[in-house]
Amino acid sequence: MAFEKRHLILAARAAAALGVVGLRGRARWSAWLAHDFFWLYPTLRRNCDWHGGVVTHFETAAREVWLTIDDGPDPRDTPGLLDLLARHQARATFFVVGKKVEQNRALCRRILAEGHTLGNHTQSHPAALWWACPGPLVRREIRDGSRAILTATGVMPRWFRSPVGMNNRAVHPAANAAGLRVIGWSAAGGDGCPAAPTQIVSRLMAGVRPGAILLVHEGGSSRHRVLTLSRLLERLTGEGWRCVLPEEPVLR
Repeated sequence: MAFEKRHLILAARAAAALGVVGLRGRARWSAWLAHDFFWLYPTLRRNCDWHGGVVTHFETAAREVWLTIDDGPDPRDTPGLLDLLARHQARATFFVVGKKVEQNRALCRRILAEGHTLGNHTQSHPAALWWACPGPLVRREIRDGSRAILTATGVMPRWFRSPVGMNNRAVHPAANAAGLRVIGWSAAGGDGCPAAPTQIVSRLMAGVRPGAILLVHEGGSSRHRVLTLSRLLERLTGEGWRCVLPEEPVLR
């Protein structure tokens, strides 16, 4: 289905481009707007699958969720996050940035040793420009991110997440070539912006359901990453939810 969508979008953009060249007046402007829409919308809309498949949930009938933690590893936050996960018997996937991996290899090895997994979150996390990055740069960011993880841990990642969840048309071919599946999310708390941990947790819990993929962050300017995860795990555990690592066949 995602493959079909990708080709339909390419066909729509091509038809609109022909309209820009061949039409005049308002019709030409309409074709121009259509071309830009089919280019920008699937790129700027987070977790959009028009350019290729994006996993946003997994199949389960149990009270299980997939906790994902972006932007690390971070020497200030990661140890505390791992301690909390161990306390609650929770598992998580850390989507890590290659440059930070190179500076904190021992933390990455600890993440794996404690039963969690690592995902590729690019080499340098060029969030502001990622949506418009050309193919060669996208391929290099994905390749180098995986290489950093492999060098640090001896394990090749299986998952990729784009910065800010924006996937331009170069992302899926590059991820597929690197043997990575693109992972999005279904519940987020907006912890990239200033907010109280209780508010972030309330937003996240509003999206919690069997098979949900939860997004939180570490590092950055916030001083409340560990506290936020503590509050979240308390809510999840108190309501009977488990944080698990789903296998490939159940990802959707």
